Amino acid sequence: MKVGTDAVLLGALSSPDNEPKRILDIGTGCGVIALMMAQRFPSATIHAIDIDNPSTIVASDNFRLSPWHTRIHCQNISLQKYVLLANDSFNLIISNPPYYSNSLKNSDPQKRKARHDDSLTPVELFECSFLLLKQQGELWIIIPTIEKEKFLNAAQNRGLRNNNIIDICTSCGKSPRLSILSFKREPNQTVMLLSDAPDHTSVAIRDENNNYTSWYQHVMEPFLLQTHKV
Repeated sequence: MKVGTDAVLLGALSSPDNEPKRILDIGTGCGVIALMMAQRFPSATIHAIDIDNPSTIVASDNFRLSPWHTRIHCQNISLQKYVLLANDSFNLIISNPPYYSNSLKNSDPQKRKARHDDSLTPVELFECSFLLLKQQGELWIIIPTIEKEKFLNAAQNRGLRNNNIIDICTSCGKSPRLSILSFKREPNQTVMLLSDAPDHTSVAIRDENNNYTSWYQHVMEPFLLQTHKV
């Protein structure tokens, strides 16, 4: 599957409060998010998992050819099985999860797994993430904005506190299409105070002239290949 805008935005914008030492990438696909995490956090070890075997083969090849191959590990396994076998927890979990529940399914089996939550529901995502996160560990996800309330409710029911909401518009003036959400595992489940409300921002990828906004260029710049004139 191709590298999507969703993945690179999540890889660029996930900003945990503390630099993570152990990162889990759920549903790694071709591995782009794991690679971005390795670039951004030079002291981190990244574990990448995917239920789709062809995806893990591609991701493993990409990791092997990268400068960070010693710090990224890939496994073909479901999250539900992984949580039963894991012997350590994580400071940061990151995922571009399946999100559609009751929509027409794609005929391509890889896209169907990636987009529809038959194999990983929001409840399962947050349940497993809660068990895998260290105290004060964070989960960052990207989903269609229309699915936001479903994921926020599922996280709240599992006791994960919503810290950030980043709504992303394809163009200035349009309604947001994507939302990045972050959640933290707190040491105690307490009543959320007004001051604990999540940070909520809105950004746009393109301006009124269909050019990339300065914001988008800035966040993507560290991950672009540099070319030099001769």
